[in-house]
Amino acid sequence: MTNLKIIRNLTLVCAGVFVAWTLVVAADKEPSQEGASSKAEQSKKDLSHFMRLKLDASSKLLEGLAMEDFALIKEGAKELNAMSTAEKWRVTNDAVYRNFSGEFQQTTKELMDAADKENLDRAALKWMDATMNCIECHRYARSITIASDNP
Repeated sequence: MTNLKIIRNLTLVCAGVFVAWTLVVAADKEPSQEGASSKAEQSKKDLSHFMRLKLDASSKLLEGLAMEDFALIKEGAKELNAMSTAEKWRVTNDAVYRNFSGEFQQTTKELMDAADKENLDRAALKWMDATMNCIECHRYARSITIASDNP
């Protein structure tokens, strides 16, 4: 198996894990309690929609990698980078979370650069970096949520 095929397979596996994990996390949220404010429910819906947009951009990027479509790689990376600066992106503002966001923004910029240079191997590796960053950041965000839910 060539290195390119190995990288493609690893990329597909990582992306599959990322998508599955995100869906599990979204499905694992507790239903809102009766009497919860409609504002809180709307906020959850907005966040869920935002997460879906992140998955859509991730899918574009993965498709671009699989099809060697550098324009699609760049488009997905650009969308993710723009989303990472949105207010909805920030679930907290502590130093650890800011570090995760900064790393993700840098990685998506490097993905765009790899797409511009039509360097599929580098783009695949940067996508794996972005995926790992997402997994670690979501793990951290869940730990904050769990801690705040259990005083």
